[in-house]
Amino acid sequence: MGLTLLEAAKTFREPDRLFVVRELADDPLMSVIPFQDIEGSGVSYHVESDYPSVAFRGINETVDASYGVLNPQYERLRFLLGVVNVDQAILDLEGDRAKADQIAMHARAMRFKFVDNFINGAEANDPRSFDGLKTRINVGSSQAINANTAALSLGLLDELIDQVDASGGQKVLIMNKKMRRRLSAASRATGVGGFINYTQDQFGRRVEQYGDIPIITTDTNAENQPIIGFSEPSSTTSVYCVAFGDMLTTGIQGRVLGNFGPAVEQLGLVDDAPVDRTRLHWYAGMAIYNGRSAARAYGITDAAITA
Repeated sequence: MGLTLLEAAKTFREPDRLFVVRELADDPLMSVIPFQDIEGSGVSYHVESDYPSVAFRGINETVDASYGVLNPQYERLRFLLGVVNVDQAILDLEGDRAKADQIAMHARAMRFKFVDNFINGAEANDPRSFDGLKTRINVGSSQAINANTAALSLGLLDELIDQVDASGGQKVLIMNKKMRRRLSAASRATGVGGFINYTQDQFGRRVEQYGDIPIITTDTNAENQPIIGFSEPSSTTSVYCVAFGDMLTTGIQGRVLGNFGPAVEQLGLVDDAPVDRTRLHWYAGMAIYNGRSAARAYGITDAAITA
């Protein structure tokens, strides 16, 4: 069963590894993605396509045999690496805190990279990365709903939610912060409405919910560019609905240095330079086992939400 990074970290004994995982998980989206532990270099699975034919029959009658179509899929683990070099002079003058600060920054950079890739990743542009939600649910997909270059409506949002098969998992809405603010404003508008309430996550942060569905917002990547912005055609954006779970949409991760999940490799002083070197490894990716466990509403303009 897939666990979130923080749930899995409860069994960790290495302080530096726990430190890195907490930095990785300190993000609204990263804190809710479960990660399945995968042996080997990836995972093979099948996605249902066309169902077989069945029919009611009468006495002494039969029905034609048929065969359901399953499309084979394979998700490879991708290799995230951060190399931390701290000059020995800095360690002598500033102490171990200088090294801890650099490790924390590298862990945050890994978090930015994974979240950005989870939404925007395109293997066609970077073969070392993996396809994200926008690539997998592209325009024309049966799970993509066109807002037709207009403001988001609550009706369209409800349609997006209904398009997702949770199968016992938890649905979440993923959007940028401006869309979340517009949704909050709509809940206060007499002519619009929309049931918004609030809860807290494990970090004590306030989480908005649309009905009983948590709203997850994305921020910026390491280049300070919005991960979900109004940067799609005609200055539009997308809103995603995802159901996370073992046979739904999930993260995947492999073994690094004998253990599943992120790993910290302390190399100490190296021969080729007067630096203390640390490597952060994470073999990770994502899989959508159920094609209906994620959906996207696209073509949404930066305008007030309507009923």
